Amino acid sequence: PAARGPQVASNVARWRRIGTHLRALAYMSLGLIAAGTLTAHATLADQAMISLLTVVLVALSFDVAVSLTATLANILAFDFFFIPPRFAFAWSDAKSTLIFVADLVVAYVISGLGQRLRHQEQIARRSAFVSGTLYELNVELSGANQPKQLAAATTRHLERLFTGRGHVLLSAADGSLEIPPTLGRATIALAERVWAGQPFCVEPITTGYAIWIPLRGIHEVLGALGLEVAEPFEQDSENGRLFAACARELATALERAKLASAVRRSELEAETERMRSSLLSAVSHDLKTPLAAIVAAATTLLSHRDEIEAVARHELLANIVGEGERLNRLVQNLLSITRLESPTIELRRSAESVEEIVGATLDRLEPVLKARELELDLAPDLPCVSAEPALVQQVLSNLIENALRYTPASAAISITARSVEGAVSVRVADRGPGVPEHEWDKVFEKFYRGSQADKSDGGVGLGLTICRAIVRAHGGRIALRSRAGGGTVVEFTLPVARSPRRPDALEQVGA
Repeated sequence: PAARGPQVASNVARWRRIGTHLRALAYMSLGLIAAGTLTAHATLADQAMISLLTVVLVALSFDVAVSLTATLANILAFDFFFIPPRFAFAWSDAKSTLIFVADLVVAYVISGLGQRLRHQEQIARRSAFVSGTLYELNVELSGANQPKQLAAATTRHLERLFTGRGHVLLSAADGSLEIPPTLGRATIALAERVWAGQPFCVEPITTGYAIWIPLRGIHEVLGALGLEVAEPFEQDSENGRLFAACARELATALERAKLASAVRRSELEAETERMRSSLLSAVSHDLKTPLAAIVAAATTLLSHRDEIEAVARHELLANIVGEGERLNRLVQNLLSITRLESPTIELRRSAESVEEIVGATLDRLEPVLKARELELDLAPDLPCVSAEPALVQQVLSNLIENALRYTPASAAISITARSVEGAVSVRVADRGPGVPEHEWDKVFEKFYRGSQADKSDGGVGLGLTICRAIVRAHGGRIALRSRAGGGTVVEFTLPVARSPRRPDALEQVGA
């Protein structure tokens, strides 16, 4: 079966050649017919010129062999139909013989010149086409960074260059050759041969010829590049060199993609390690401080419980509870920032009342709010929002704790909620020292603390970062600005729920 492909190709070429001869004879026949229509109005010399013109036109259009064959047939037909005695092959004068010889010479010369011009034109067009295709391949390979993209671009341009079917087989992570199930066993055997080290391989197959070449990288073979074509070519031929150039371009692009991937992995690992070190260094002190206070108070109670008065014992227990809650909030923030930095967040959204979220947050913060003045202004017609209530409560808790940290004890903290287009806007405002305008965006960055922040207040610069991540995960916006009369306003929005009912399905939301 493998030998059938070349045989079919040979038969096709032979029939095409026969068709070319028949076309040339048809053109000569048209010239003779044109000369025959002028028999009553033209001399034999005029008819001979028409015949010569046909010879010239055919010689310009076909190669030497076809032109000479058609010219010879034209000479015989002209003698048979036009030279007396008509309808017989007989010419005795030297003039007629000279005309016929001149026809053959004209056909040979003109056909040779035309054939050389056509060949040069084909070479020029082929060269321009190859240069343009290689340029486009280079551009596509430069813009792609995935091995499959590189393979697809190379296959597409190979099929344009060689009018065949291209294949790119790449090395897998385990060191084997990735072989698609659509390839035949003979083709797979050829690919494995060049992948194992053979520099060039060409074999007949059922559809023509299979040609394979290895994709050599700097240190290893990256895969194999293959073609299925009707006509074979050798490694040192023009097509062989072009095929090798495509293989080199692809191998270079694959090497570049591997190096870029390795660089990205290294950068990601370095950034992860840097963030881990920054996180540990930033929170180590703040984790140890409440732990030390809890341990000290608990140790005092355990060692001297009978000697400590009730009031002092109550203060120690309250200190343990307060420091424990502080430690819990810090750990919760660390867990939240870890969750929110994932590529996607799985939110348990439901239709929630803003009044209930604010009320639950204030109940949670009651121990620190009972001595502070709080101004609530929630619009009575607020729609339900689509949110995960625990996360929104964390946003409010962080904003209120920030306001408490920077607002004098005599100043009130304001919480306002209004309905806007398709969302609910919540504002937390204080009367603290404010934030300079050039820091309005920076304060949302991880571990960044404003210039007005007290570095000993226990904050680590994660609160606003978590608020922004949670709000963005819900599809809302958050921003900070100065408050008229002094202070800071932080405003965030949440989308309005489509239905007041709680959906059971989990909704995937991009961070």
